[in-house]
Amino acid sequence: MKALVALVAIVLMACGAPGRAQVAPTAPAQTTIPARSGDLVWGVNGHPTTAYGSVTLDEQMAAVARLGTTHYRVGSRDDMMEGMLDAADRHGVTLLPIIDPDIDFERDSAERIRATAFNAARTIVNRYKDRIHVWELGNEYEIFAIIQPCETRDDGTKYPCEWGAAGGISVSEYYGPRWEKVSAALKGMSEGVRAADPTALRAVGTAGWGHIGAFERLKADGVQWDISVWHMYRLAEDEWAFKTLAEYGKPIWVTEFSHPLGSQKGAEAQARGLRDTMVWLRTMRPYGVEAAFVYELLDEPYWSDFEGVMGLIHLEKNARGEWVLGKDKPAFEAVRSTVAAGR
Repeated sequence: MKALVALVAIVLMACGAPGRAQVAPTAPAQTTIPARSGDLVWGVNGHPTTAYGSVTLDEQMAAVARLGTTHYRVGSRDDMMEGMLDAADRHGVTLLPIIDPDIDFERDSAERIRATAFNAARTIVNRYKDRIHVWELGNEYEIFAIIQPCETRDDGTKYPCEWGAAGGISVSEYYGPRWEKVSAALKGMSEGVRAADPTALRAVGTAGWGHIGAFERLKADGVQWDISVWHMYRLAEDEWAFKTLAEYGKPIWVTEFSHPLGSQKGAEAQARGLRDTMVWLRTMRPYGVEAAFVYELLDEPYWSDFEGVMGLIHLEKNARGEWVLGKDKPAFEAVRSTVAAGR
């Protein structure tokens, strides 16, 4: 989504850092993949740790289940993890948490970033390893390293000043000193997850928008991952990327996709765009596309930009001025019926 921010000024809410809550050892484990054959795993994104006003966790999980999706991609703020897991279990929903350590890419050294990432991942995965079996590592970190005009490539040549920011398609389109920090963060998290739970699956990837070169750099740096992550905010233009990702031999999860700009150009346009994208994503299964997550569950009208209209359900203010669930948008039914058609 940060790539969409760069293009259309959408602000993606940040995920919180791990804390110290404890999960009872007898808590039930969530399934990794829902019992569904012949279709993609469908999920939806949400921001329960940072947003949504007075909308409760149970209301959110009930909406995810009513949508027909089985997974909810969320931040991993540890003081809320147990509550989110319990609410998800009550509604038959599986969480896909994003591990997002407290890292300052601008100021921290690569060594410090790797250590911080390792410790954060190991701590939270160890705490919830009996209940969560797939973790996404960071969110669109590679954007930090995209090479900018006049910067020096790894081979010593200057990236042309008149070209604008690079597209991230090749390995040379990332600035080495910044990439070192991105790689350190992802390697640290990957190692931390594996140290805490050797059976956990680690989902790692990019913002889409052509940023395929990051995967080759990750491979060269020895970063280990189990699921390749891609984000998609345009219709039927990323087959080339899925074809390339398939060469890594790992399942592909599109952990963010949506109609560009949500319902800014009309609720029906959003509904049609989501339906068309979902139908098209099903045709990408031969490349290993296994799961796809709509961005996002609820509108966020307290933002004045496109983030305010990306949701499937309206938020509205009640008499006390609190943000509460409103009506379903046409996009909700479009997603619900398209998911149902695949069963």
